[in-house]
Amino acid sequence: MKLIDLTHTIHRNIAVFPGDDPIQLDQVSTLENNGYNSFRLTAGMHFGTHIDGPKHMTSDTRMMADLPLEMFTGKGVLIDVRGEEKVAFRESFRTIIQPGDIVLFYSGLDQHFGEPTYFTAYPDITEELVHFLADQHVKIVGFDWPSPDHDPFPSHSIFFKSNVLILENLTNLGQLLHETDFEVFAFPLKIEADSSIVRVVARVF
Repeated sequence: MKLIDLTHTIHRNIAVFPGDDPIQLDQVSTLENNGYNSFRLTAGMHFGTHIDGPKHMTSDTRMMADLPLEMFTGKGVLIDVRGEEKVAFRESFRTIIQPGDIVLFYSGLDQHFGEPTYFTAYPDITEELVHFLADQHVKIVGFDWPSPDHDPFPSHSIFFKSNVLILENLTNLGQLLHETDFEVFAFPLKIEADSSIVRVVARVF
């Protein structure tokens, strides 16, 4: 068994989606002056590696803290979409993607995280694929790019109305390319908010 971290490191200069406020991560106490070290984070919930919940873009009233723990872990499935400008449905998905799976899409774009084009030149997934994943009742869909869609974000609403959560800005998915049996853990903060920053880990058997 091995663990693979699929999460970008949070640091004070981490890139945020265009239009969002920069995060503030500051040391507010030091061992020398205060007898202990302490840091303060001021940020929204949609920066770095994070998970979007249904309240983000629907009338669903559930906060992240209201969602059951079972929603955040499950069998992982990796889909290699490197080089694809639009991610479309494949017939093979009918056999490899099962209800309750956590489906991760690997583009390799995480290598450009923080560059200006990272937040604009990413692939959408097609409506057919969105509906397939929703109808298949997967738990989570995850991407190593900022979003499964562009403004006005129609895929978000479809996923949320089917109780599918969305992981954005993953990294290191390439380390799962040759793994056939792995589990994903994506536990958010227990927070009264629509979404949450998250530490995502794959456990390979």
